[in-house]
Amino acid sequence: MIPILWRYLLRSYFQVLALCVSAFISVLLVIRFQEIARFATSGAAASKVLLFALLQIPYILPIALPISCLIAAILLFQRLSYTHELTALRTSGLRLKAITTPLLFAGAFLTLINFTIASELGPRCRSFSKGLIYEMAASNPLFLLQKESLIKLKSAYFDMKALHAGRRAEDVFLVIKNSSSGRLAVMSAKELALSGDFLKGKQVTFISSVDPKKGGGFDHLVIENQAEMDTEAAGLGQFIQTVDWTGSYEYLPLRMLLAREAAAKGSLSLGRSAQYELARRTSISLAAFTFTLIGIACGMQISRNRSKKGIIWAIALASLFMMCFVGAKTLRHTPALSTSMFLAPHALVIAISLLFLKKIRAGVE
Repeated sequence: MIPILWRYLLRSYFQVLALCVSAFISVLLVIRFQEIARFATSGAAASKVLLFALLQIPYILPIALPISCLIAAILLFQRLSYTHELTALRTSGLRLKAITTPLLFAGAFLTLINFTIASELGPRCRSFSKGLIYEMAASNPLFLLQKESLIKLKSAYFDMKALHAGRRAEDVFLVIKNSSSGRLAVMSAKELALSGDFLKGKQVTFISSVDPKKGGGFDHLVIENQAEMDTEAAGLGQFIQTVDWTGSYEYLPLRMLLAREAAAKGSLSLGRSAQYELARRTSISLAAFTFTLIGIACGMQISRNRSKKGIIWAIALASLFMMCFVGAKTLRHTPALSTSMFLAPHALVIAISLLFLKKIRAGVE
């Protein structure tokens, strides 16, 4: 009987889970549609736009999966309660532990999957999608001049009148800091247009400064006017080469993160950023099991009258976790406190859920 029961419960659980995950992915992709649209305006091929959209899914799954676990578990046990299947199983001699074990194993299994996504697949996809953005910016520098560009130029100011289909800009004004001299450089152009691999400009003016060779002298101001200008588009990628995003912890898989810390510290101790990132990934991974337990405990009803009390408790406990998770992000520079806020809600929620199950086992709701 047990294997049949396991198949029945797990099949019902995973059917709802798959539907919920698909729905959340669709909704959250719509939320990220603005970023996908900005990438598409860079002139990228349709295949790269599709790849960029698919790479957003691993960002979404670590959050979508726990919420789907909660919905699937609570709907399953509500149905078992309303159809009196739960009562029939208990009167046949099965304890609550035997009934809930299949879903607890499923929650533990999904926790491992979620940890793999959050620690390995997600950072790799995040890094690859960021690489696609920088690749398109290097081939189409006008992509950088969009006011809502996916790449934010540091120490730079730009303005323009219009940007046509990501290929031609008018009345461009750009001020950027020269990292080698520490001084500002100014460029203005009546028109900049991308033609193949070249960037063509009309009525272009450059203003820059050169350090004097002897101390105590004045800066040499260089002003250059060009009626027309041609330059390789990829050459302007120097403005973004100084952006070191590949070394950020959120882009590193777990093994690379630990290896980097070991190389930097010379021991197994973790720095603040590494502690924060590891706690964040662990917390969102454990949420798959915790939310499944919430759904089991709050979905069971043993009284004759239907009540929404379980739904209210499920929403409250899930909201508590999410608020602590968001709050921990604001404390990333204090790893001890942020780690506590990431992990403590799991212990609290699990304790409350087990208390609910204990009362149900005793016949109290």
